[in-house]
This record gives sequence, structure tokens and C-alpha cells, in this order.
Amino acid sequence: MLRTAGMIAGAAGILIFFFPVFAGIFNFGVLAGTLFSACLFAGCWLQPRLQAMAAGNPAFRILLYIIQAGYILFLAVAAFACLQMYRETRNLPSEETDQTMIVLGCGLEGERPSQMLWRRLTAAQAYLQQHPDIPVIVSGGQGSDEIMSEAQCMKNWLTDHGISGGRIFMEDRSASTFENLSFSKAVIAENDLPEKIIIVTNNFHSCRAAMIARKQGYSSTSVPAKTTWWLFPVSVLREVFGIAKEWVF
Repeated sequence: MLRTAGMIAGAAGILIFFFPVFAGIFNFGVLAGTLFSACLFAGCWLQPRLQAMAAGNPAFRILLYIIQAGYILFLAVAAFACLQMYRETRNLPSEETDQTMIVLGCGLEGERPSQMLWRRLTAAQAYLQQHPDIPVIVSGGQGSDEIMSEAQCMKNWLTDHGISGGRIFMEDRSASTFENLSFSKAVIAENDLPEKIIIVTNNFHSCRAAMIARKQGYSSTSVPAKTTWWLFPVSVLREVFGIAKEWVF
């Protein structure tokens, strides 16, 4: 029964994690998820043969134990990281107005925001309309394959959707979450904006963004944006490694 369940889970994982490739998306989350799922499927499928080999070869038996222990350890770390991701999505802003929103960039499609970035902007727009006294920093530089900075695209989108340009400040040099928050500090200081921040990013990314913010001395809360369902598993797995890296370093 467990063997069959493992094979089904492995096969389902391969489909789920490889699916984004058909939309032209290939990243570490796709690779890691597909490999982990394939290993689970293969391990369960070959279980009788592996057990027979282990019975006659102590060294191979120890190797199998190490692999199994590593797999279980990874699942435990991933589960804990996912719990932290969920907890950060509940770290919502208070109703006080002495705060600055920072919207983190996430790629463009021509002059338009990517799907991930569009969801961040939609969440930011809704919050800003409900809190008209809060300023916002749009943070993101221009990638080598982009025709404008992500910050400029975000500002254009927000002004087109009813947010006054006078509330919007641009940080257009950053190329990572660390730089988003680090360079935004200068914007806050230069414009005498509130130092307490509200980070707008996708729900899976809120935890790591908050971790980086705390390391930089920020007091932060989160407005988590939704993630497209078929990108969510890949994004979460990729983020598990990112969070683990933040824990280590």
C-alpha cells in the first residue's frame, strides 16, 4: 500500500513540478521538484530490488539508510519552512498611517508586469485605495531582457489604476530582494518617509522578504499577494531553499 501511494505521489509530483515548463518557465524549483518526485517514484518502484541488494551488501544498505534519512530531513525542513511562510502571511499591517509600503519587483513582459508582478500590484492597489495616506515605494531595476525598469512599469500601472503619482516613489536600481529593501532605505531617508514598512510580494515570498528586512533593521508587516495555482508548488519549493539559505547565512 505504501509503495503504491509513494509511486502515485511521485508521478503526481513529476506532473505538477514539470508543468510550468510548458509555459516557458524553467527554474530551480522546477528542476528540484521534478528530481525529488522522480526519485520518490523510482525508489518505490524499485523497492523490492533495492531491498534484495541491501540484504546482501551492508555498504549498500547503509547508503540506502543515508539517502532515506536525507529525504526525511529535507521533508521536515520543508514543512517547517512552509509553516513560517504561512505565519508571515498572517503578519498583516495595523491600521496606523505612519507606514511606508514597498512593492517588490518581479519581471516584466514587454511594457506590462509579469503575472507574479501583476498580482503584487493588484494587492498593493487595493490596500493603497483603502489607506490613502500611505506612501509607496516601487522597487525593481531593469533586467538585461527588459525594456524599462520594473519600478517604472509598476508606477505606470498604479497611476493607470487610480493611485496618485505623488504617493509613489521609485527605486529603480535593485536586482534582488536584498537590494530591493536595502536601496529602498535610501529612498525612505531622502524623502523623510515612515521607517516602518509594509512589504507587498507574493504569499510564498513574504517570509523570506521579512527575514531579509529584519536583518536590515526594518520593522515590517506583509500584504501577501496570491500566486497562480500552477506556479505555487514550484515557487514554494524554490523558496524553501531560499529560506534555508537565510537561516544558514
